[in-house]
Amino acid sequence: MDSLRLFIAVDTPAAVKGEMALLRDDLVRRARDVRWEVPEKFHCTLRFLGNVERSRLGSVEQQVAAAASGTPPLSLRYSGIGVFPDMTMPRVIWVGITQSGGDLSRLQETISGGLQDLGFVPEQRPFHPHVTLGRAGSGRASRALIEIVETRTFDHPPVIVPAVEIMQSVLRPRGSEYVVLRSIPLTGGDRTYPGPRD
Repeated sequence: MDSLRLFIAVDTPAAVKGEMALLRDDLVRRARDVRWEVPEKFHCTLRFLGNVERSRLGSVEQQVAAAASGTPPLSLRYSGIGVFPDMTMPRVIWVGITQSGGDLSRLQETISGGLQDLGFVPEQRPFHPHVTLGRAGSGRASRALIEIVETRTFDHPPVIVPAVEIMQSVLRPRGSEYVVLRSIPLTGGDRTYPGPRD
């Protein structure tokens, strides 16, 4: 079966990726038992689909495009540092995302609803907008992550995100690589924002 490992995401603007990369480079020295992501992979996942037959890509694109046509460009602020699942045993460290008007959450809900209509099983976990910086694999890393959350922060002025992406995760010998298969502009609404700050 010819399949693609797919997810729907909002990419992080270049200026924000640059600031996050500086933060990550500093954190690498403080938490060495963490697999830190490369800046090219900094994104916010709206919906993970897993392995999807290539023949279904067109119908997935139609659903995402329908949701994008009802959503204006997103005004997002990347701020705060946290961990999943919680501070007792942190495994993932992230930068949070706050949104203007709730558009990002509505976009995620609309996309998820459309994909459920196509037969994709709905996500059980609540949507928590974030960008993953790294993943821990040991108790020693957990202690370092707790210290980071307690002592560091991140805050970038609001930026405009104009599109939603259908992305493929390609497994390579050194780990996964993300490839944008479709970039779909957000064209809904009559809201206007200042130009992107990147």
